[in-house]
Amino acid sequence: MRYHIDTIPVWDAYHEESECPLCLLRARAESDYVDLYLGGSVMEPKTRIEVNEKGFCARHFGMLYEAQNRLGLALITHTYFKQTLEEWNRLTGKKKSAKDDLMRLSRWLQNKTGSCVICEKTEKTMNRYAYTILHLWQHEREFSETLGASKGFCLPHLALMLDMAAETLRKDKAAAWLATILPIQEREMSRMAEELWWFTQKFDHKNREKPWGNAKDALPRSIQKLSGENAKG
Repeated sequence: MRYHIDTIPVWDAYHEESECPLCLLRARAESDYVDLYLGGSVMEPKTRIEVNEKGFCARHFGMLYEAQNRLGLALITHTYFKQTLEEWNRLTGKKKSAKDDLMRLSRWLQNKTGSCVICEKTEKTMNRYAYTILHLWQHEREFSETLGASKGFCLPHLALMLDMAAETLRKDKAAAWLATILPIQEREMSRMAEELWWFTQKFDHKNREKPWGNAKDALPRSIQKLSGENAKG
């Protein structure tokens, strides 16, 4: 697959020194796509057709709802609902044996509920950013130094980076990438474990007056490191 590079957002994300720069980039991409599907494009036939075909997953439906543009979301959801109902009626109108009908309806429901236009676009965007990180690491010394001083990646985005490296790098470069990223990841995972441990120790009355250090928000950051999702609340 051919990828293009997009360096400015990647540099911006690394300058924020977060637990995972790709988490920041994903959040921004998702926010942009939510704005896209609730903006002027909601009235464009191309957008309606795209949404009718792929729909939204539960997570992105939630983000669209929280964006507070209820009319825009209702309009685009209405046409998607009508399309879904038409497909349903066509499918249930073709009756065969009970087992065939059960399997056919199940497959259709799995396909229908398993697709999401925002997920699809976000995945493509994240692949582009992963490719850009590898490109910068190979070609810009300053970025290589920035990467070395970073906090690595969350585990899901580490998997993305390893997959992208396997897909796009020569054997020697792939080996160099592993030699670069694995020590960073081990260092930062060890740091995170220590910070989380100290967070638990602060609940002991003997440690109440001792400084928190970097542990005060260790729990949500640990959850992000492990899952790629920010803990809320």
